[in-house]
Amino acid sequence: MTSAPSSDPTPQNDMSSGPRFRLAAVFATFNVARFLPDLLRSLEQQIYPIEQVQLVFVDDGSTDDSFLILDEWAAERAGHVTVVRQENAWVAAARNTGLQLVDAEWVTFADPDDVLDLGYFAEVDKFVELHGHGPVNLLATHQMRLLETGELRNTHPLRKKFSKGSRVVDLRLEPFIQLAVNSSFFRVDAVRRHALEFDGRVRPVFEDAHFIGKYLLSTDSHHLGVLASAKYHYRVRGDGTSLMESHHDKAGKYTDVVEYGLLDLAERAAATGPLPRWLENTLLYDLFWYFKNERAIESRTALAPPAVFERFHELVGRVRAFISDEAVRVFDIMGVEAAVRRAVLMGYTGRPEHADLVRLTRVDETSQQVRISYWFTGDQPEEQWVVDGRDVAPLHETVQDYVFYGHAVLRQRHVWLDRGLRTHVLLGGSPVPFGTDAVVEPEFELTSRQLHPVIMQQRARFPQAWDGLDRPAVRWAVSAVRRSVASALGKQQRTDLALALRARSRSIRSRFTDAWVFMDRDNQANDNAEHLYRWVRRHRPEINAWFVLTESSPDWARLEAEGFRLVPYGTPTWRALLLHAAHLASSHIDAYVVQPLDAARFGPPRYRFTWLQHGVTNYDISRWINPKPIEALVVVTPQEQAAIAGPGPYSFSDREVVLTGFPRHDELLRKRRAVVEADRDAILIMPTWRKKLSGRQLRGTNTREKNPQFLESEYARSWIELLASAELRALAEREGKRIVFMPHPNLEPYLPDFDLPSAIEVVGYAETNVQEVLAQGAVMVTDYSSIAFEAAFLDMPLVYFQFDDATFFDGTHVGRRGYFDYQRDGYGPVARRAVDVTDALEEIAEDGFRSAESFVQRAAESFVTRDELNCQRVFEAMLALDSGRRVAEPVQNELGLSDA
Repeated sequence: MTSAPSSDPTPQNDMSSGPRFRLAAVFATFNVARFLPDLLRSLEQQIYPIEQVQLVFVDDGSTDDSFLILDEWAAERAGHVTVVRQENAWVAAARNTGLQLVDAEWVTFADPDDVLDLGYFAEVDKFVELHGHGPVNLLATHQMRLLETGELRNTHPLRKKFSKGSRVVDLRLEPFIQLAVNSSFFRVDAVRRHALEFDGRVRPVFEDAHFIGKYLLSTDSHHLGVLASAKYHYRVRGDGTSLMESHHDKAGKYTDVVEYGLLDLAERAAATGPLPRWLENTLLYDLFWYFKNERAIESRTALAPPAVFERFHELVGRVRAFISDEAVRVFDIMGVEAAVRRAVLMGYTGRPEHADLVRLTRVDETSQQVRISYWFTGDQPEEQWVVDGRDVAPLHETVQDYVFYGHAVLRQRHVWLDRGLRTHVLLGGSPVPFGTDAVVEPEFELTSRQLHPVIMQQRARFPQAWDGLDRPAVRWAVSAVRRSVASALGKQQRTDLALALRARSRSIRSRFTDAWVFMDRDNQANDNAEHLYRWVRRHRPEINAWFVLTESSPDWARLEAEGFRLVPYGTPTWRALLLHAAHLASSHIDAYVVQPLDAARFGPPRYRFTWLQHGVTNYDISRWINPKPIEALVVVTPQEQAAIAGPGPYSFSDREVVLTGFPRHDELLRKRRAVVEADRDAILIMPTWRKKLSGRQLRGTNTREKNPQFLESEYARSWIELLASAELRALAEREGKRIVFMPHPNLEPYLPDFDLPSAIEVVGYAETNVQEVLAQGAVMVTDYSSIAFEAAFLDMPLVYFQFDDATFFDGTHVGRRGYFDYQRDGYGPVARRAVDVTDALEEIAEDGFRSAESFVQRAAESFVTRDELNCQRVFEAMLALDSGRRVAEPVQNELGLSDA
């Protein structure tokens, strides 16, 4: 360890005359030079005399200018500032080094990339003056989020403890938790009396919570000083460089943190009796985040190393054994979804479990069918379903697996039954009541109906209008409801109500009643919905079909000229259409498509939603689509159907998932046949995008700045190398082929920087019909794009260019690895380097631009709907939703797939 020449590194902890300072702050610094000016400025501008605060900076082997900046700043402040330097040994060791140098009553361990509010030390000093002589041994300051824009937000998950202002909290009565040492103050004499240090084995996270937990247990403290007025500005970097943003791929997070952090605290506390609730909450908070992160649609836990999964679950089970079931059930420090809470509650008992209740999760009024669900672990329990006194078998069924770090910790059974007056369920031979995770009901009346609370009030006031079916009185009561509701609404709500009432006018009803609504994106057509709409208008003109699109879309004029019945997205007419629609079918499933109207204002939608899909699902996108209100889900391959209809991560069964093929594939086949083989002369290069390469989004817009580091990325370098390949150009020239580059729309702004050879034809999605491009393809090169399935559907040779296979599924995309393995299931060779791509293209060219027989066979087993009847099958599946009669099985029988 070396010291700055301007500072005296000798420990100043001779306590014979008492500490020199009341407050001290230790900063463990590592490569934070770009943030230090903000921190130092905040220290200089403190209201409290900063020279009365001991500041200890320990540079942990920085390779940037951190040490030089601190050394220069400390030169004129040697009386209270110490700067030392050591070889890199991790943040715990750096803090322990700084702790040895502290000569103060209270110490905090602030982070050097953060900022302190100008009144920070003044507020802490005031609180210590008032309460420092009492039983309080730990202080918690108010952590605020400091965004890259400079905006401060009070959004920390643990902010609740500051809601009542500054005070002393008894943790036995209010078991709050404190996890961060950067916004904590500790009594120095207590730390030294119990020889407490940061444990370097607890890494990359939780070392703070571990130190705090040891401190509270060692001092037998249960009073927490809450300083709502002392604001600590925690910087949210957002660039992935902080520990909190970049630790999910570290093995230690799943082993060392749990063993030396969580388990160590549990064992320490258990040595003297049951764990205090604040400690149970501390452990649960961290455990729940492990599971919450796995449930997130986009999460870096996708990078968690599988080699540690077994050990992780073993350690979690040992920690869970110390935590009471009650603590798991009542934990409310942050929001926890039912699946996560149930996983922690049921998944680590060491034996198969099933929930003590079953739940009604869906009701289909048209078919008079209901879906019943229950949680279980391990093997599925023995079931008995009794409807109106008769044993019945499920009409449709699946098992949804909740996989956390490679293990199906929790499972959920979904069963569809015919609706009856009374339904009873027996699991393992014992009756199980209906209820929710919070409320249990001995029986469930499946025929009961609920009315709007306001109407129920009117019914209570005017029983004769309802019980005697006095229709004028009913109309009067409903009118009274409307008046009472309108008087309580604000301006926007009154506008929405007026729109809703207008939508129910006679002219609107006659125009839109039972409409079938089709849309692709709001601003773009030319996908499955467009093709299905066109088929319906031609072959079933009695259907009241409409197509939704923004009027500014480039596709509007084309579809209008063709005679499409267009409704502009987002307009009052569009709202009226949706309020009367019987069906909504779209290739997309974003909220603006499937749930565009505020249910609180317009009520639940009456239309039934069919997801036509934009591409074949080969990844696991269950986290994204499971909550969506899908009543028919169109798939293309038997393998895709089996993966989504379960058992597996999806909540859908063969009731929703229909193997029909994509509507657009009918036209794609026709276009392909119209191009003679000699004219299929395009070498198609069609990469997808990497979300992590997107530039910063401009506030209030969908526009993004260009990423200044884009050209340095592996993605850019790999595709530029391929496109600039002399071997590729020579092959194309020799074979009489064109090189057609069709970049993802997010890639287009960077094309001027690519310096592409003149032989490369660049075509964009906005101005080109993709099907016409595909129809002319001789071979395709793509990476992970679903466009590969379009090529395979046409038996077009294919090469997967996957230079970043190890990092593509890093959690920054919606999908994770799913049932489809490119090596095992793909329709072409997988290349890692640009030279491997050109080698593969040479082999394909030698074979006359035909795929190898093994790939042709895979395609034949996958694409079983190449008969131009996809539109008809999708229409019949949608029509069946109205009658409650399923057509998926007959369609599959026609395809010879009943046993698939």
